[in-house]
Amino acid sequence: MLRFISKLFLFSFLLNFVWEISQMGFYSTLGMGDISDYRNFVLIHWQVSLKDALMVALVYLMIGMIMRNWEWPGRFNFGWAILLVSLPAWQAIVEYYSVHIYGRWGYAESMPLISGIGLLPILQMLILPSLAILLARGSFLNSH
Repeated sequence: MLRFISKLFLFSFLLNFVWEISQMGFYSTLGMGDISDYRNFVLIHWQVSLKDALMVALVYLMIGMIMRNWEWPGRFNFGWAILLVSLPAWQAIVEYYSVHIYGRWGYAESMPLISGIGLLPILQMLILPSLAILLARGSFLNSH
């Protein structure tokens, strides 16, 4: 179990770090760091990606407790439904408060929006946690 959670955390961190850096053109520099200060830019995205990875690992564990089954990702079930709904919903709330209430970051005009909330961070929490779980399970590595 600890080995799986460690792999899940690592894959989640790496996927989120790449995503965070690659989508920077869709954000204003407000709160997200400026590439001209490379060290600070990387540090900000490193920290955000660590938080994302921790959130994915904690949600995995919470679903395992709810399902009373630590191997819940073995087949599509209620655990997957919880994951695919809860993380994007949580991200939408975080985005709303961070952008519109607290002004921690902002969107560039190129960011696709749904009701004023960035679509890319919601997709991030829809796609990357599932991918990290599948990678940690070895699903992609063992399928060939």
